[in-house]
Amino acid sequence: MPMAADVDTIERTSIVAYTLLNELHEVLALPKAPDDVTLGILMGMAMFLDDKVGPMRAKRLMSEAPTIVLKTDAHVTTDQTQRILPVLRAFGDHLKELRMKAERPVSGSVG
Repeated sequence: MPMAADVDTIERTSIVAYTLLNELHEVLALPKAPDDVTLGILMGMAMFLDDKVGPMRAKRLMSEAPTIVLKTDAHVTTDQTQRILPVLRAFGDHLKELRMKAERPVSGSVG
């Protein structure tokens, strides 16, 4: 079992990821085909994990996953979501800033 500090980090990260994915699903889901967005999220998560974890570490992480238990029995409560909202707002601000940078015209000359 991971140390207490690691469990707290894992739990906070999982709550942020859950809340972010839930909000993303709300934005992208089509009323007639919500499962398509769910499958897209699963595929994106699989690609992310393949890039970040790779096949060797994936086996180790998946073998440890059943021992990681959230304090709320693997359910994210409304209170937990409310505590995570500042993280999501900061992420949203970050995305807005990236978009604004991409939209700014390049003016002047170099040199």
